[in-house]
Amino acid sequence: MPKKIVIRFKEEKVPKDVLEEVPQVEPEASVTETETRVQAKPPEAVTPSRDVEASIIKEAFDGYDALMAKIQEMRIREQIFQKMFMEQNISVTTVKEILARWNVLRDQIVEEASSLIEKVNEAKSKLESEFSKVETDLYISVVELDTLKYKESLNMPVPQELKASLEAKVSILRQELSEKKKKIGELEEKARMLSELPRKIHSLTSYTELADKLYQELKEKHGAKFGPRVDEALQKNIEAIMQSKGIPREYAIILIWRETQASAAS
Repeated sequence: MPKKIVIRFKEEKVPKDVLEEVPQVEPEASVTETETRVQAKPPEAVTPSRDVEASIIKEAFDGYDALMAKIQEMRIREQIFQKMFMEQNISVTTVKEILARWNVLRDQIVEEASSLIEKVNEAKSKLESEFSKVETDLYISVVELDTLKYKESLNMPVPQELKASLEAKVSILRQELSEKKKKIGELEEKARMLSELPRKIHSLTSYTELADKLYQELKEKHGAKFGPRVDEALQKNIEAIMQSKGIPREYAIILIWRETQASAAS
């Protein structure tokens, strides 16, 4: 009896890594679901621009603070030196030399202010541009939110996830707008201060408290002699010292006080 012949087909093995590379096809989302997810995504415009914040705007604020610190430092120097002039026998010549050096520092501060005002105005312009973008985004978001609320009032279906996202976005945008408006106002004030600095530098860097106190002492001391004209007499004496010695009012008062103390001691 003839043997039965069985033909077997060899099964081709597919490499494992090839099987793993086959992409898994997910069911396609509906247009409504996709639109809802896109609109519900946290707005990128809400995050302040780090580049702007870290560079131009930060430099403007830091530069202004540094300049004000220099002005305050000059006032401290004046305070310390005036006390030294009151307590020690420092010559008028030395006073004038020291004050001349400080006038150089004042000129440097004025130059820095002139350069800094450009940065402040540039930072203000950047913030105003950012403010405009955020404001536009805010109004668009408010319109979208109010549209959903209106539809909801008509019992029309409204995606609650989208509504909640818009409410959060509007709240964040309002806060950001308020912060930018505040910073713009601060920069405007800084620009004004810097523009006025050249004519205010001496008053801002001078220390007057000690001289004012000594003036009151002189007024009380000479009040009996000059009576109601004591202020007039003191002012004339102070102005004469300022012109003849070439020193500021504060130092003229201290010099008169020193001479008065020396006369009383002798």
